[in-house]
Amino acid sequence: MISPHAFVHSTAVVEPLAEIQDHVKVWHFCHIRENAVLEHHVSLGRDVYVDIGVRVGHHTRIQNGVSVFQGLTVSPWGFIGPHAIFTNDPAPRVGSKSWKIVPTVLETGMSIGAGAIIRCGITIGAFAMIGAGAIVTKNVPPFHLAVGFPAECRQMVCACGQTFLPIATNDKELVRDCCLRNLVPELLTEVQDLMKKRRMSLG
Repeated sequence: MISPHAFVHSTAVVEPLAEIQDHVKVWHFCHIRENAVLEHHVSLGRDVYVDIGVRVGHHTRIQNGVSVFQGLTVSPWGFIGPHAIFTNDPAPRVGSKSWKIVPTVLETGMSIGAGAIIRCGITIGAFAMIGAGAIVTKNVPPFHLAVGFPAECRQMVCACGQTFLPIATNDKELVRDCCLRNLVPELLTEVQDLMKKRRMSLG
């Protein structure tokens, strides 16, 4: 089902049973498989592949040349830079009698730089940031910046991504004046809700 309020370029392939919600943009040569769901305000750049049954959270932007395979959870408000690479099998082998998808989770508001490689089986936390070209092999906590190969967390980053902070910065410093200026109200509300949950989890 394609919403009448969505835009799908004439070169894109949308298989039957795929769902494309309001205000989605699907650009040149994309391929959306059956039972995939693009929630409202998602944007896919040129040559993006979305696998069977994958759900892409609302307001997420996926840039050119990215393949979103089965096993990947894409939460709302994410950014995936051009030619980022995801995997779903840590030991692929043609001719294997069994194959099990290993899931990867991208939490709300995270950003992945161009050309980064994300090994399956990990979680990239809410509002974390992955540097361009990084090779990520382990979990990245919320609000952390991971760079290099293999990627390591070098700093923390505020909710809007404009201010870099030392590791172990207090939660009170993660939503700053720059975030209040730069984030749209809907996303700012999600950030504030997340911070409340973090405080509750810490008792």
